[in-house]
Amino acid sequence: MIGVLSLALLAGSLQAGTRPPAGRPVPRTILAIFDGHQYKDVRDTRIHRMFEMPLNHLGLVVRYHDLNNSLPEVAAMQDVRGILAWFRSGTMEHPEEFLKWAEAAIDAGKRFVVVGDLSIAKEPQARTSTASAINHFLAKLGLRVENWTGVTYDWHVVYKDPLLMDFERPLPAVLPPFDRVRPIDPRVHSHLIARRGEDRATESHLVVTGPYGGWVASGYSHFANFRQDQLQWYINPFEFLRLAFATDDVPKLDTTTVSGRRIYYSHIDGDGWRNVTEVAAYRRDKLSSAEVILKEAIEPFSDLPVTVGPVAGDLDPDWFGTRESLNVTRRMFAMPWVQAGSHTYSHPLDWESLCQRSTGPAIAAGSRSWIARMLGWFDPAQWTVLNRILESYSRSEAEAGKPTLRRGHSRLRSYSLYPFRIEQEVAGSIAFLSQLLPPGKRVEVLQWSGTTLVPESVLEAARQAGVRNINGGDTRFDPEFDSYAWVAPLGRQAGGQRQVYSSESNEDTYTNLWNERYFGFRYLRGTLHHTETPMRIKPFNLYYHMYSGEKQASLDAVLSNLRYARSLELAPLATSQYCAIVEGFHAATITQLGPRRWRIENRDGLDTLRFDHADGERVDFAASAGVIGQRYMQGSLYVALDAAERDPIIALAAIQRPGVFSRPYLIESRWQIHNVRAAPGRCEFQARGFGPGEMEWQVAPGRTYEIQVIDNHGLVESGSAAANREGTLRFTIAHSALQTLSVRLFEAGGRK
Repeated sequence: MIGVLSLALLAGSLQAGTRPPAGRPVPRTILAIFDGHQYKDVRDTRIHRMFEMPLNHLGLVVRYHDLNNSLPEVAAMQDVRGILAWFRSGTMEHPEEFLKWAEAAIDAGKRFVVVGDLSIAKEPQARTSTASAINHFLAKLGLRVENWTGVTYDWHVVYKDPLLMDFERPLPAVLPPFDRVRPIDPRVHSHLIARRGEDRATESHLVVTGPYGGWVASGYSHFANFRQDQLQWYINPFEFLRLAFATDDVPKLDTTTVSGRRIYYSHIDGDGWRNVTEVAAYRRDKLSSAEVILKEAIEPFSDLPVTVGPVAGDLDPDWFGTRESLNVTRRMFAMPWVQAGSHTYSHPLDWESLCQRSTGPAIAAGSRSWIARMLGWFDPAQWTVLNRILESYSRSEAEAGKPTLRRGHSRLRSYSLYPFRIEQEVAGSIAFLSQLLPPGKRVEVLQWSGTTLVPESVLEAARQAGVRNINGGDTRFDPEFDSYAWVAPLGRQAGGQRQVYSSESNEDTYTNLWNERYFGFRYLRGTLHHTETPMRIKPFNLYYHMYSGEKQASLDAVLSNLRYARSLELAPLATSQYCAIVEGFHAATITQLGPRRWRIENRDGLDTLRFDHADGERVDFAASAGVIGQRYMQGSLYVALDAAERDPIIALAAIQRPGVFSRPYLIESRWQIHNVRAAPGRCEFQARGFGPGEMEWQVAPGRTYEIQVIDNHGLVESGSAAANREGTLRFTIAHSALQTLSVRLFEAGGRK
């Protein structure tokens, strides 16, 4: 009977999955215009540091363009939803040419958002732009600029939109100076209006949105005092960008959630692998920090997967590797819940400088001097008397053209034993670490080191090596960094490549770069809370270094965070899976097939869609394909997609009455659910995950269901569970799902 059910469900799925006619592409790219003369890298721009995260949350991808390069052809911007310009005050090369291009983009249906100064008043030669040219452009946004108001002591706010203004901080009592702007289109909506005295004729509209974009006057977006690490929003960036780019009709590709639960992932960088621990229980045996982390933070937590990225130079006997460091690595990598990563070979600290200086062929490992081989078995941080001898010997070898061995951290990388080569840092480290892996495992992730400002060529090398990449971002949101402005976006554009950022900061920022307050990482909980409520904007990411096993306070902080993770409703994933989700976010395309119906393509590892302000909507499962469940949280509808469906179709419908459904669907699960085949009263699916298989399904209210769990050898677990009056069926599968399991769910007494 099981076989008959499977065939019937499969046939229904194939019929539902028939490719529909082509629809209308949903553009979701924001073209961010920046001045490359003012910013060395897109990571330095205010758009990246402050606006890209809210744009990501709204389902939008940001693509950067240096205005000093030829502006893109408007006709070629089919995927562009809008354009965002936020320049420093100053001048612009060919401002009137830029204005004409901007007008053409607006005429082509691209929304245009201006924050602060457009830098169009003058050219570098001090030739001023005409007021008529500036106002001709602003008229496209429904605005007109009149004059500059530098003295504002007698101005006051007469209207403030409570949904958009005073988001994290109120405006100062004395308003910042501003360009006086007024709307000339009745469709423009003003969110902040200032007036001089009681004279209505003086009114200036400082924050506006409309059918063609939006405007925020300079000084009215946020407050900044970088001497005291103060950065807070005046405006609500989520609400402003939602209105300015009209994102309500964009299904949000969501990177925080899988199977209805907040994602958990963890990764450890290999720094401090060989440091001798100070933890009392292990100090007598002189264990390394890595072995302490293995014993305390990895072995007891098989329900919480972790990706471990050693620095190959800490393991390679031709560098600084020891028998112990190799042994610990093999033991870690042998554990099923440990994923292998790489934290490079020599631990570069300044990637840009190294890549610019990299010249010459590689020097063979066998050519290393006898003193370098001998000292490779010692921790450079422990050298004392040998320092002067070593430095003198290194200088003499350098003069002879031989490889140099530098103590501790050089300015550019931690280990400068051999000349820097991108191939060795990426493919070379992967090849070395692969020798330490058990059969069936491979290195999956490259974990960036140092400043993490990785050039395009290095990102391309990682892609060519077949691994994902992560690190950078340093998200904090706690009493010390009390703003969404400190929450990083999903990653960074570097030419044609993308770097994936970690979701939260590691312990470095909590300990003053590992110089004090070694217990500080316990305060990660504040960031985890603020990025979960009142809206979920980040997954739970536990990211730290091996040197956290060096001190009792830092080890206690890591263990506290692990226990906290166990107390929450999470869906644990490997780090590479999170990277695949982020890459899918950027690559995916959305096609609208009809009213409230879409097809998603090229989504890589991303399996969740979110619809905001969707309390009155539900998934229309009969009109959808590849949708396995839905869950309402914080006013949003989270839709779970089937990883087995290449191009799922999502249809929404109005809620008619509670509890109406045609077949079981997933509400939430700790495990990842895929290959779902559902029919009235029964379904079967495959599942894989870490820890207990907690899950909830929506079924017929009050009914009892039989549950069967099958692995490659047959039935391994069975039982039954009863749904409550709302039709929620809760159960937990005890059998390990590190390998894929098949699960059958059917009404008791019904056909199997």
